[in-house]
Amino acid sequence: MTRCCTGMVRHPAFDAPHVGEPLDVVFDAGVNLAYAVAAPTVPAKLTEHSQRMAQRIYRVAERVYCAVGYAIANIIFVVGDDGIVVVDATEAVSAAKRIYEDFCSIDPRHAALPVKAIVYTHNHTDHTGGVRAFADESSLAGGSVEIIAHSSLMETVINNANLVAPILATRSAYSFGTLLPPGPTGKVNAGIGPVLIAEAATFLAPTRVFDERLDIMLAGVRFEFRYAPSEADDEIVMWLPDLGVLLSAEVIQGECLANVHTLRGTRYRDPVRWYNTIDMMRGFGATHMVPAHGRPVSGADAVEDVLSVYRDAIQFIHDQTIRHMNLGLSPDELAEAIPALPPHLAEHAWLGEYYGTVKHSVRQVYSGQLGWFDGDPVSLDPLPRVERTRRMIGMMGGTERVREAARAALGDRDWRWAAELATMLVRLDTGDDDARGIKAKALRELGFLTVNTNWRNWYLSAARELEHAYDDLPFNGSGGLASSDVLRAQPLRNVFQRFCVVVDPVRCADVHMSLTLRLTDRDDEAYSLELRRGVLQVHCFALASADVQLALASDVLRGMLRDLPAMLVTGVSSKEIALERGSLEQLQVFFACFDQPSRRMPALATR
Repeated sequence: MTRCCTGMVRHPAFDAPHVGEPLDVVFDAGVNLAYAVAAPTVPAKLTEHSQRMAQRIYRVAERVYCAVGYAIANIIFVVGDDGIVVVDATEAVSAAKRIYEDFCSIDPRHAALPVKAIVYTHNHTDHTGGVRAFADESSLAGGSVEIIAHSSLMETVINNANLVAPILATRSAYSFGTLLPPGPTGKVNAGIGPVLIAEAATFLAPTRVFDERLDIMLAGVRFEFRYAPSEADDEIVMWLPDLGVLLSAEVIQGECLANVHTLRGTRYRDPVRWYNTIDMMRGFGATHMVPAHGRPVSGADAVEDVLSVYRDAIQFIHDQTIRHMNLGLSPDELAEAIPALPPHLAEHAWLGEYYGTVKHSVRQVYSGQLGWFDGDPVSLDPLPRVERTRRMIGMMGGTERVREAARAALGDRDWRWAAELATMLVRLDTGDDDARGIKAKALRELGFLTVNTNWRNWYLSAARELEHAYDDLPFNGSGGLASSDVLRAQPLRNVFQRFCVVVDPVRCADVHMSLTLRLTDRDDEAYSLELRRGVLQVHCFALASADVQLALASDVLRGMLRDLPAMLVTGVSSKEIALERGSLEQLQVFFACFDQPSRRMPALATR
């Protein structure tokens, strides 16, 4: 055991080499939320990566502190003359509060200073979800705290909450291993941090936004905000010129290769914009760099080294993908042709494939440039998946022959082939528990072999799905993407867009109905949902021809947004909501045209 600069005991098992000058540890919690113990089911490199995630607070430079290892994302504190600036808030209020408590214990002056500003470096929940540890509606309304973000942040929050929340929530659970037990046969770390804290996320809308740049004094400290499109279109970074500190947000995704594509799904991440953003950051000539994930980097040479290799890795992935695309290669062929970075990049301490991989990134570049079509017209209108599988199994001699081959592949430790064969059997009959078990075994073994945490978590989560572990798992359909806070923070018109993507066109093939919601506490404010034979249009006014019109206060309406159809029907039935036109029966007919909220996670491995 060794002692850090504050005299606190440091645990040597949690120490790992780092790039740059020695890091100044001012608080060491003595724990690591990642699984950092060697095990036969965990590659040694992945165990070493876990050791980089000790729960510590670093003093990077005068005034700048970074809390690492408390959640998947860091919190950065900039101590000003008369207050504190909080950069990002992790995904959980509990983690944010713990970080703030430990930060205040370092120096009693920290606790005496108020939080003046909160910065969202981008929209992802692991950077915004803990915000209520530092602010609430009253502090924002009174002006004692402001929240700063890019002007496009709310657009992305709204899209994720209203359109794709159910599938993003499911895929995120698989990517981050939130459904897996921690330990050597489950989740080990989250690649860019030790663990994603599974807790209801909070959210407060930004009060100050900007487009390209914002130069401002916050608590007596000069901040130069810059728009930094990269892994998120709304990413921002901060340069503190008087301190020589670059707050690099998630442009640099911690001590691992960037996720040029994320398996959980997102809009296209343009690699060219990304490495151009890093080049902009290199121009600051920073002495210290503090990322939103991973440990800080100190020393001008070390900062330049990390930024340089990081941008080169991203450009390599982009340029070599385009090079091979122009030779006619398809996405799968690209992954074979460009399986890894060149050695001088692949072996760099900040480019291990613990989070991103070359193989899953090259496919995204293809999709972003050319779309889904691989150029073979057979892909235009293939046989339905189940029908194609049925015919293939028939040609292979039937299900039992395929089952024998899958079991033989297991015996040969040919895990990929066993998984492919078992997938055909499962696709043909999702109730075939023997085939599900073969596939689960193969996927689990593949998970134990990979150093990439996204791949590992996906393999192991899918194995548990195949073993029916999630059959009765409660599912609210959105995770933290459509939390009550998020729904309250956006315009009502955007919230109603959620209904456009749950219309069942079969049920309403001949239906043309409209519902108007009139807000009694807002003069002339009303919203109408017009359903026209399978398409829903949202109007920001009252339709004179509405079949049903309801009147209710705006706060009542916002309190119903998580389950609006059921709560409106209940409110009308109990007379709590005024029915100004139409009937309760018509209201029920209208909402019968939409999908009912799913209480089951979408199946990913058993389709």
